Amino acid sequence: MVVLKVSPGDFSNFNIADVIIKKLHARNISELFPVQFKTYDTISSGKDAVVLARTGTGKTLAFSLPLVNSLIKGQGSRPSAPVVLVLAPTRELVTQIATDFESICVHGIKVTSVYGGVPYKPQCDALRQGTHIVVGAPGRVIDLIEKGVLKLSSVRHVVLDEVDRMLDMGFSKDVESILSEIYSSENSEKPQTLLFSATMPSWVSEISKSYLSEDTLHLSLIDEQETKTSTNVTHLALLCPYESRAATLSDVIKVYCKSRESRCIVFCERKNDADELSASDAMSADCHVLHGGVPQEKRELVLQKFRDGKYRTLLTTNVAARGLDVPNVDLVIQCHPPRDIEDYIHRSGRTGRADRSGTSICFYTYKERGMLSRIENMAGITFRRISAPTINDITAAWGEEISKTLSNVSKSTWSTFVPLALSIANQLAQNSKTGKVKKDSCDDLGVDDDKTCGRKPKSKDILRALCCALACLSGKEGAVESRSALTAQIGKTAYKLELNFIARSKGLAFATLRNHLPENIVNSIQSLSFIRGKMGYVFDLPSEHDEFVKSTWPNDAQAKLSLLSEIPELEEEESFNQGRSGNYGSWQSRSNGGSRQSFKRSYNSGTFNSSFKNSKSFKFDNS
Repeated sequence: MVVLKVSPGDFSNFNIADVIIKKLHARNISELFPVQFKTYDTISSGKDAVVLARTGTGKTLAFSLPLVNSLIKGQGSRPSAPVVLVLAPTRELVTQIATDFESICVHGIKVTSVYGGVPYKPQCDALRQGTHIVVGAPGRVIDLIEKGVLKLSSVRHVVLDEVDRMLDMGFSKDVESILSEIYSSENSEKPQTLLFSATMPSWVSEISKSYLSEDTLHLSLIDEQETKTSTNVTHLALLCPYESRAATLSDVIKVYCKSRESRCIVFCERKNDADELSASDAMSADCHVLHGGVPQEKRELVLQKFRDGKYRTLLTTNVAARGLDVPNVDLVIQCHPPRDIEDYIHRSGRTGRADRSGTSICFYTYKERGMLSRIENMAGITFRRISAPTINDITAAWGEEISKTLSNVSKSTWSTFVPLALSIANQLAQNSKTGKVKKDSCDDLGVDDDKTCGRKPKSKDILRALCCALACLSGKEGAVESRSALTAQIGKTAYKLELNFIARSKGLAFATLRNHLPENIVNSIQSLSFIRGKMGYVFDLPSEHDEFVKSTWPNDAQAKLSLLSEIPELEEEESFNQGRSGNYGSWQSRSNGGSRQSFKRSYNSGTFNSSFKNSKSFKFDNS
């Protein structure tokens, strides 16, 4: 007899109403996640709980499910004063939590969300009509309490979601004021208190001592040696100057959001940064802004359309970093490494949710390399350094999706475009001086000859027309600009100089290159860095020198010069070198040339010559 092993999250393990299970199935939820099944019985029994779990693991359903299940069994059909109060730090998170409650509520259970930035009247009317569950931001909750509209005497369950974020945003006094109101002597029974967060500051311990029971469940789903970020997220880092950011962002989104259903969230440090990116010609039309400066009504509309897939990219600040559950977010981009490690954790946690894989890409400059290392050390992650996408990367990423899209166009539709397509192909042929186009039947197109007007372009003209159409679809109708694989700078080409011995200084790179390249090219080197192990260098040169470098560099070598296609591991920059490679500065630009000349004397010393006097032939590898 075969005994089937039941998953610990299987609904049959818990006392969940059938009507709720049907609602969960409608949301494509077939079993509970760990944070949910490890807390369900405790919360259902009415005990207090402090839960520490990664973002994106299903914390909202962990408290909404048992609370709604309890209300179904014990609540009358007509609501009066609220029984459940949930506090959250932002308006967007309040809306998200309320939506999650509503998705499983039945039997007339009412949910009311309250937050600032919108008129009081609709919220006051909803509270006066009666509600079971209130989800609110601390500031608006206090306002409604002071107006006498929100009465907390009947509250039996209190939930604080994203506790650490409320502390960061300065809501600690507001929260304590609300809790003291609920726990006043007027309440004959102490309410159940539930604290959920991705991190747990000392403030939580103080609240626990004041308001939580001694038998409180303390559950941490994050081991001390374990990373706090979601294990489903791949962490990448891209070196990019600010002036190239918009164009590079656009290309990154094209490559890493391949599917039409995929979505991307871009986090900016300031509202102005988000507005500037949105206004950039490089960004697509389905890109919209969401931050505190956008009116609340429009924010809700933008967020809903983003969830529905009407918008592909959301440009935002920290307003969207916490708790928002948006499906199919495949990519998160952070325009700078955040100073707060927890900000990185929560931003990257917008992808890789509910067992889906995701990608988080952090843009940085030379000056911000130390911040990347700090995030790696404190968050327990490792960034893979990547270069900006090339045109080949974009076509490869879009090729499969475009092919699927084109193959789904019916003949009745595409055949109506045959005259226009042939006209374009003929025009391209004439423009390129291919000669007169032959007149012939178009039986191989499977359409009537009168539709084509008897014109049949050459195959290469049709291919060219298709290529032009694909270029326009990919947003690359203009000239393809060269861009450094190292720094993403427009008009630069990245090179790798590999040695068969350990280099002692960066000056060696200049000396080696001067053996075969003129002074003006060597002096235009930028962003010079050691490869890990110091057996080579990476650097940028103006792309205008590419052909000369390729044709001039010798083919036999003890050192190899090649185009950089993938960023290798680099040595950490020492502080005294920041002036040389930071800010994308070049040696030529140093004041009066004095420092460069003194450095040149050092590598012309006897020590240098003894190491390199026999290393005069090198190889250029363009593979």
